[in-house]
Amino acid sequence: MELTEHISKSCSDLEKSDAGYTRTYIFKESFPGFDGHFPGNPILPGVIQTMLGQTSSMEALKREFPAEKLSLQSITRCKFLRPIRPMEKLELKLSIKTKGLNHISICSLAVKGDTAATYQLIFAPEGL
Repeated sequence: MELTEHISKSCSDLEKSDAGYTRTYIFKESFPGFDGHFPGNPILPGVIQTMLGQTSSMEALKREFPAEKLSLQSITRCKFLRPIRPMEKLELKLSIKTKGLNHISICSLAVKGDTAATYQLIFAPEGL
């Protein structure tokens, strides 16, 4: 099973509100992202944390801008503030702002209201 399949099976539907979008995740200890990171003390790798924002942001962007073909250009202002362990309920919140041709997704991850990570994802039209 591919990593993205594990992620999609670990999450809720993406919900829209006036504040933006939210989605929750729970990763079992068997999730392959925990392998080797770290033996005896599994934590969710930062690259997986940013992938959660990327896949959810792309879904939100397709809803809001269906005619645009966008791709991730950069990740900025990335901060990892606490470890995320197996079976912790993780809440992703994101809001989208448009700046010129780009769309900026401002993401935060939290466990029990405690911020685990924050970052911004910059999406631009494909080919730019």
